[in-house]
Amino acid sequence: MTEKNSTVVKEKEEKRKIKLISQIDDLLAIQGQDYMKGKLKEALDLSDQIIELAQTESLTSFIKEQEELIARIKSLMEKREREIKQKLVIKLKLELRKLEVAFKRALKSEDYSNIEQILKDTKKPLIELGDNEFSLHWKELEKEYLSIKARKEINEEILLLIKDSTELQEKFLFDDLKLRLTSLIKQVEETGLTDYLEKLKKIEKKTISAENSYNIIKGNIQEISEKIAEQKEKKEFQSAITYCEELIQLAKSINSKEIEEDTLSLLKILKESLEFEDLKKEITKLNEESLVLLKRGEIQTSLKKFKLIHEILSKQV
Repeated sequence: MTEKNSTVVKEKEEKRKIKLISQIDDLLAIQGQDYMKGKLKEALDLSDQIIELAQTESLTSFIKEQEELIARIKSLMEKREREIKQKLVIKLKLELRKLEVAFKRALKSEDYSNIEQILKDTKKPLIELGDNEFSLHWKELEKEYLSIKARKEINEEILLLIKDSTELQEKFLFDDLKLRLTSLIKQVEETGLTDYLEKLKKIEKKTISAENSYNIIKGNIQEISEKIAEQKEKKEFQSAITYCEELIQLAKSINSKEIEEDTLSLLKILKESLEFEDLKKEITKLNEESLVLLKRGEIQTSLKKFKLIHEILSKQV
């Protein structure tokens, strides 16, 4: 009975082993096809499954065979990866060289918007390439572009400032002009474009000189305005009128319409006041002369003087 049981157990084990080998053979067949098709990852996964099955029955030949295959597959995968990487490197370097040709062409034609796009397009291939030499080379190209662009932009700003400076000085907008000058001088010094500094310093010197002249005229205007007020109070109208005429010329020289118009209004008042004073003096004189004549008995002549006073006053009504 024991021998019979033992035989049954052996038969079961044998059947299980045969079934396991059959499963392994099926996997080997699939693995062989994947290997031939170059599906190395799939073949490698099947090796793990075959080894796992073979270990359950200690099928060392299968295990050893698969371990050797795994080594070969990994070697092939590494080789394939190197080849793919080499092809990618060649592709990336070719792409970067084409971009460099386009970059230099755009730089020569000052097509800055295209350059900006090219620099953006280089970021991805440079990261993928991971070549420090290429990265440094493109940094130098970008540095060259930024330097040329800065020079051009600053030069354009200087030319515009030279053009605008005359108008700003004529309009006496010295604060606006000095603000632009300060900003440009700072940019020139920071970027090391010192060849532009002399131009800016000349404009700055001219601006300071023009502003000083303007301030002197403003000071003269204030001084003359005070003299006009003083002469008006003293009823020295002719003197005040002379000062007004001088003030109007000064106002015109600094394009101050407000001061000019105010002074013209004042001038009109002063002239009217002067005419009134002159009239008053003339009437007072005629009146005094009439009274003297009247006292001397020259009535007719005196009446003529009074009549003249009447005519003069009538004209003023």
